[in-house]
Amino acid sequence: MGAFDEIKSRNFSLYGQWLGIVSIILLIVLGIVGFLNHVIFSIVGFVIAFILVFVEVPLCLKFCPTSPKLFAVVMFLSNLKGTGPLIATGVSLLLAAICYGIAAFTGQAFASSKLLGGTGVDNVKLNILREQAESATAAGDEYASLIKQLEAEDIQKSHEINSLQSKIKSLEDQLEKTENKLQVISLKSQEADIKAESLEKTVGELENQLENAESRYDELQVLNKAIMEEMAEYERQLEVA
Repeated sequence: MGAFDEIKSRNFSLYGQWLGIVSIILLIVLGIVGFLNHVIFSIVGFVIAFILVFVEVPLCLKFCPTSPKLFAVVMFLSNLKGTGPLIATGVSLLLAAICYGIAAFTGQAFASSKLLGGTGVDNVKLNILREQAESATAAGDEYASLIKQLEAEDIQKSHEINSLQSKIKSLEDQLEKTENKLQVISLKSQEADIKAESLEKTVGELENQLENAESRYDELQVLNKAIMEEMAEYERQLEVA
């Protein structure tokens, strides 16, 4: 990864490191330029530059992330005796401190420039990929548990469906048997109706025969009465004779 890629990375710890390197150069150059006017602060600037060389380049301010802020205050104090070129180093150190502060505030992973022997933003991307992998794994586990739960629910629903199907089949069998019984009862009812009609006809015929027999009986009684009267008349005639 080149410097241009590091600039596009938007990682403020890298920006802070680059500003720290610029501050080292400015501390050395401007310390030499303003040495006669600010002897003490120029020497302090050389010491700060020496410290920053060991801090920024190999360790990348990992062990002393707030040092640019302190060094910026020192460089601004150098202007108490009069404005000098060291104010530029104070500004660059302040900007470096601001970049490190933004990186810490936004939770950006620490990164160091590859041009200075660091890893660039590869470790940042690696951490991001690792976090994404862990998040994907957690999501996969969650989905797996959800799938197992859905499978268990599906099995339970299948059992319930099978039970309902067996109940439906049993009810259908009972309904079929009931329909068969109703058909048998209907046939018997039709037969009973036919027999009832036949019996009604038979009863009607018997009633007619009974009426005829009664009328014949009445006729026979009248005839018998007439015969009895005639016999009584013959007996009286015989007695008289």
